[in-house]
Amino acid sequence: MASLWKASAAAALAAAAAVLAAPADAAADPGIPVRIRVLKGSRQGPAGIAPQLNDLRAQLSATAYVRWEQAGETTAPMDFRKPLPVALPDGQQVVVTLLESRKDTATFEVQVPASRTQSRLTIAKDKRIVHQVTAERGGEAYFVSIRPWP
Repeated sequence: MASLWKASAAAALAAAAAVLAAPADAAADPGIPVRIRVLKGSRQGPAGIAPQLNDLRAQLSATAYVRWEQAGETTAPMDFRKPLPVALPDGQQVVVTLLESRKDTATFEVQVPASRTQSRLTIAKDKRIVHQVTAERGGEAYFVSIRPWP
């Protein structure tokens, strides 16, 4: 009888250890709010940054592109490892996935299926990244700006 009890106790401990070692259920973690903007940068035309992009002025001014417009925006709660497709005006699509979040940082994967590229970006809270997602054509290219916890 004692050996049966020991076997049951060992099995219960093994099951408890497996539950504790298993990754947390994604449904239990609410993810984080994220603001994604689609930007169009141009090397042609008069220099300027659209008024709604003033918070990005320092980053955008440091590039070779002289004219900046916002072409789209999405603000949504992102769940971990759930891809969020973002349409570009040229018909291409960017897929943004939240990979992990820590106290003050979030890591994203940005994929552009049409060009078979992917990047991993880690962004600190209260910061944003501007990332080029299309090749330059005719002096213009598309970018995304990602900001967690907007």
